Amino acid sequence: MLSIQRVLFPTDFSDGSKRAFPQAAYLADWHDADLHILNVTGQHYHDHEEARANFPVPVDALTEWLQHPEKSITGANWPDLETLSITQEQVESAEPAEQIVAYAEDKAVDLVVMGTHGRRGVDRMLFGSVAEEVVRKAPCPTLTVRNNADRAPSKAVRRVLAPIDFSDASKVAVQHAKEIALTYGAEVDLLHVVEEPVYPSAYGYEAAAFPTAEVLENVEAQLADLAREKIGYEHVMIEARTGEPSREILDYIDNNEVDLTVIATHGRTGLDRMLMGSVAERVLRQSPTPVFVAKPDRASLVSPDAPEASAV
Repeated sequence: MLSIQRVLFPTDFSDGSKRAFPQAAYLADWHDADLHILNVTGQHYHDHEEARANFPVPVDALTEWLQHPEKSITGANWPDLETLSITQEQVESAEPAEQIVAYAEDKAVDLVVMGTHGRRGVDRMLFGSVAEEVVRKAPCPTLTVRNNADRAPSKAVRRVLAPIDFSDASKVAVQHAKEIALTYGAEVDLLHVVEEPVYPSAYGYEAAAFPTAEVLENVEAQLADLAREKIGYEHVMIEARTGEPSREILDYIDNNEVDLTVIATHGRTGLDRMLMGSVAERVLRQSPTPVFVAKPDRASLVSPDAPEASAV
């Protein structure tokens, strides 16, 4: 099962950050975790005084965020914000990403939930670059939600996609996808994209005859083994296809009613950064649904003693 004790929700009061709030509140409520709300402001921001005056955020305003957009959470069983353990903090800094990461480290945060696009303008936080830096540097997994997502980030997650490349990192993502799916009562899809070899014309070779059918058959067999080992066959869809990985992943999301994507980064580059890889980065930027980023060499939400799925 997932082990979540502290959820961090950074906000700049933009629609982008408000769109992510339902996910943060729901996960904190479901796991009985503390919810931390952090605002990074500064005198160089045009709305500095407004931000200071409106912080901490009152419960009635948070309730409005919980329903933002209106279709994000429908029906009963909304998180009761009155019963949540909520801590709010505001800090002044010209480096919002660094402050968010520092706060996550200092408070031993287990999960950061944030929007990917915030307020724009010369003096306002641009969450696109901030979110990417937080994803790279945070000591824990992150869940990002696009402001202009076609599908509202909702509590009603029914389908979780885990794109994998059979690396150890992607297998970590599969473990997280399984546990996240259990949290939401969702199904899991496993997808692998086979890249066809391309030779420069200078090599003097025609396009190689690629054994697509045979390769895809072998890959799907491996996916089935992985599904049996890590998840169990029930509620698992598997697919292998050819093409450019990020493009095919985004196409799969668009055409298969995926509600949330779980993807892994590729380990360290330098002393304090994560190399997301071009595939993870493109999916993070363009996915119309929330993206959960697992980090194989950072803190995990999966309990170390979580049992493997039994063969069926």
